[in-house]
Amino acid sequence: MSFRFRPPAVALTPELRWVLLRAFAAGSAAVPAAVDLAEAARLAARLGLAARIGSRARPAAELAGAPEAAAELARASRVAAVAMLQATEAAGEIASAAGAAGASCCFLKGVALELSGALAPGSRVLGDVDVLVPEGAASAVVDALVARGYAPCAGEEYPHHLPPLLHPRLGLVEVHRHLPGISVSGLVSVSGPGGRSFATFEALAAAGLLVRSPQPGRAAWLPSPPVLVAHALAHALLQHGFRPDAYPTVRLLGDLVDLGAGGPEGEALLAASSALLDERATASEARAALDACRALVAGEIDWIAEDTPAALLVRHLIAGALDTRYGEALKLRDLVRPLHEGRRWAGWWNAGRQALALSDAQLERVYGKPRSRWGYVGRRLLRPLDLLWRAGRAVRSSIGTRRGRRVS
Repeated sequence: MSFRFRPPAVALTPELRWVLLRAFAAGSAAVPAAVDLAEAARLAARLGLAARIGSRARPAAELAGAPEAAAELARASRVAAVAMLQATEAAGEIASAAGAAGASCCFLKGVALELSGALAPGSRVLGDVDVLVPEGAASAVVDALVARGYAPCAGEEYPHHLPPLLHPRLGLVEVHRHLPGISVSGLVSVSGPGGRSFATFEALAAAGLLVRSPQPGRAAWLPSPPVLVAHALAHALLQHGFRPDAYPTVRLLGDLVDLGAGGPEGEALLAASSALLDERATASEARAALDACRALVAGEIDWIAEDTPAALLVRHLIAGALDTRYGEALKLRDLVRPLHEGRRWAGWWNAGRQALALSDAQLERVYGKPRSRWGYVGRRLLRPLDLLWRAGRAVRSSIGTRRGRRVS
């Protein structure tokens, strides 16, 4: 399979260079002289890197002359630190609830990185707690969480996780059934639609890919480092690769660097994690991510203007966050091969159902709250026409992207 992403050119402005160097480069890398630091701080926020830079940039001499930018970055780091403290407290409550339900659980993504010791304090924003539980125990764990003060909120259910739950003090939790884009079928005997199954808690445990969490409670586990790397790649490039508006995918690079992908253990992590990725993530994408991390950690930037897989990947992540038209074009491509277990038609059916069968809360998020109940009815009737209009706009954006537009 060829490299899936064809992003537009990205202008390597002094501000973008500064953001990438301060977010990823090891040591005190030299930064461009003529940098608008206020604009750089705004750009860092748009790319989802403000907290990471804020946690690393305190010794940066250039910020001494830009107190407002320095304060904004420091504020982002403090907000991230508070959110992570809240999430780790929630993780303890979730582990206890799972234990009360007679089930184990495995924390994912940001909380897993934090509990594994990979993160610097205040370096990563976290919106919710993602937890994987045995498929047969998912409902019991949800019931146990509800008994502890969690309640359903205005979020939808997906094939890989139940509707999110909200606690008034501890925030959101998503209880996962499996990990989309991750498969251990080559390591253990599993079965699923079409002969492939996304990794469940049981499959990961059978393959020896879970490690004990330091979080109090015997029920808690974490993914092993190769699974953390593979899940970061799958989440950013498969789940959200063509929907960058739903997740700050530049965060992928930070997660991989924090897991060691930019260091001497990167090759071993790449080999182990690549074996776990669904076939829709090409080997060149995993290799591109590793090469990008190594170059960024070394403080190298100019290569992003080239047409290597690593450069295309980084430009895809940046353009997805900054270029609305590129994001629209990506959504159209997402319909061609949706991420779903089993046959492609099942993915199309699921994507169509999710796009058309919107709940009242989803309709309000997309179109705003109507004045009466009839407004919900009217918006459901007009939804197919709206999707056709959006598809047409995506086609136009795709054509514009292929003509070599430049992101600045």
